[in-house]
Amino acid sequence: MGEFAGVVLHDSACPARTRAGFDFYVCKDGTVVTSQDFLDDEHIHVCVEGDFSVPVTNTGLVREQMFVLVKLVLRLASAFKFDPERLIAHGDQCPGEEFPWHELKIRIDRPPH
Repeated sequence: MGEFAGVVLHDSACPARTRAGFDFYVCKDGTVVTSQDFLDDEHIHVCVEGDFSVPVTNTGLVREQMFVLVKLVLRLASAFKFDPERLIAHGDQCPGEEFPWHELKIRIDRPPH
């Protein structure tokens, strides 16, 4: 395992998602599930439970999920020495267009205590 360039974000509604298509899975309740090994040598793949191709209905739950995602990204960035703002989408449709990128960016700029 070498240095990583950053994090690739997925959502669980991704049409290309496979069962082992992530290194970390952030559940709606904030639980983080880890895989056994990293998918690739360049990026860490994080899948966020939910379908972000449609408007979010439970903003409180998603806010908590984003809080956990930020903590995870910050810890990974610290452990593997990459800029925590190095977040990229898996593709044009994943995560979906309703993914709260703005909220995620704000939280990374002001890390949780």
